Amino acid sequence: MRTITKNSRKLGATAVETALVLPIMFLLIMVVIEGGNAFHSWLTVQKAAQIGARFAATGRGDEEGTRLPRIIAATEAGLTALGHGSYEISVRSWPDLSAGGDGIDNDPGGPCQLAEVAVLYQYEPFTPLVASMLPDTIPLRGYDRKVNEPWKPCD
Repeated sequence: MRTITKNSRKLGATAVETALVLPIMFLLIMVVIEGGNAFHSWLTVQKAAQIGARFAATGRGDEEGTRLPRIIAATEAGLTALGHGSYEISVRSWPDLSAGGDGIDNDPGGPCQLAEVAVLYQYEPFTPLVASMLPDTIPLRGYDRKVNEPWKPCD
């Protein structure tokens, strides 16, 4: 017959505590990793929108008629850190600085008008455990508005 000592009881209790705490700790680590990656993606989306809005405000490409594609290209260059995933870039403007109404879509506006560049990115969670608890994609939106420089006389 085997006798149970205090040390063997402590070892058993430690094993049970570890078995209970380890999955929770693992889940917490995965949530922190996924949250950090999602936050990085959102910051990248926001920065890309800022890059696009700064480019839009300069009026470059207006004379050649290539302003809108160049704004979109500048915004896409800011999204290269994301690697894969689907995104949508929209550019719109308002004739005055109040930004009343919906604005004019696919138009970066003229001199002294308000221009907005917005990016909608579909974030896909990548850690399997956390991804099973979240939707397949999470929309991350970033936008920035700038007043266009007066590259021509303002209306």
